[in-house]
Amino acid sequence: MGLLSKAAVLDGIEGKFVIEEYEVPDPKAGEFILRTEYAGVCGTDVHMYYGHLNTVEYPIVMGHEFCGIIERLGQGVTEDSNGRAVKEGDRVVVVPGVSCGQCYYCKILKIPTRCSNMKAYGFVPNKEPHLLSGGFSQYVHMKYPNTSFFKTDLEPHIAVLTEPLSICVYGFQKAGGVRFGSTVVVQGTGAIGLGAIAFAKRSGAAKVIAVGGPQRRLELAKRLGADVLINIEEVRDPNERKRLVKSETKGNRGPDMVVECTGFPAAVPEGLSYLRDGGKYVELGHFTDVGPTQVNPHWHILRNHADIHGVWGSDVEHMEMTLSMIERMELPYDLLVTHKLPLNRIEEAILGMSKKEYRLDGEEQVIKVAIDPWMELS
Repeated sequence: MGLLSKAAVLDGIEGKFVIEEYEVPDPKAGEFILRTEYAGVCGTDVHMYYGHLNTVEYPIVMGHEFCGIIERLGQGVTEDSNGRAVKEGDRVVVVPGVSCGQCYYCKILKIPTRCSNMKAYGFVPNKEPHLLSGGFSQYVHMKYPNTSFFKTDLEPHIAVLTEPLSICVYGFQKAGGVRFGSTVVVQGTGAIGLGAIAFAKRSGAAKVIAVGGPQRRLELAKRLGADVLINIEEVRDPNERKRLVKSETKGNRGPDMVVECTGFPAAVPEGLSYLRDGGKYVELGHFTDVGPTQVNPHWHILRNHADIHGVWGSDVEHMEMTLSMIERMELPYDLLVTHKLPLNRIEEAILGMSKKEYRLDGEEQVIKVAIDPWMELS
């Protein structure tokens, strides 16, 4: 008898995650079968659950942040995307987006994350030919041509962070990098915000200001490189937060860069108001539609000569750079994963991340939840 795989299938918007079982196919040439070790629950997964991403079809096996062990290799799969030899039993992290390499965005503009023919693990409907295409399953069929992946010796609960943290790397790259000796503000202290803090400091920022909460996240922000902490639960007035931010900059001019990672629309005009004239604003918090916000083009963009950058996802090079950074383990990245849950508790993970009043395992401060599809169902 062949391999069988349990998978958590979301049946619709705000629906149920139904545990179903599928036969795992033998990989064809150029394919492989991954035995999932961990799959992170992303803020985007949360918004997909609530129907905020209009390109999603249901039912779906979500989970685009995942790592695991190569279970079976198809013919011709001999090395990873860095040219390192691979074999069955190796741990790898997977780049979820797979671009075609032939469309206008891939070939002419060189923006593969905007590929017209994009396939992405964790974002396709759970039906043929996409069965077992998301990380919230025991096995993932790595089937799309040009799938990129990287071999790693990192522990799996750290390796699973590669994809979310790569968003920060792409954002900094698109903004032209972090100016050496600069002041950077990061709005939001979730997983991506904490990654932005770590990488801003590693990129040469002299001062990093974290604006977020609750306290546990701010304490971790400090360990990852934040020099100044502003707790939004204690400083509730946006104007006071603006005053505090500017007071930490030379001449009260404002920071050189602001990185928005909160996912709350109201954070955008507030963050733009922090900037010094000519400063850079990097938007990383709105990969789904959670509503509009009011921006005054004169004051927020033109009057302060704002340099605004947004990215969509990340690509192979950003995953490779991120993995190279976290493999050095210079910072306590392992502390980002605060909860490890089985497949049948994904809905609880989503509630813990999205509803302030919900206590996941009695804790109010969830940073990153990793799903272990082999953990005994509870």
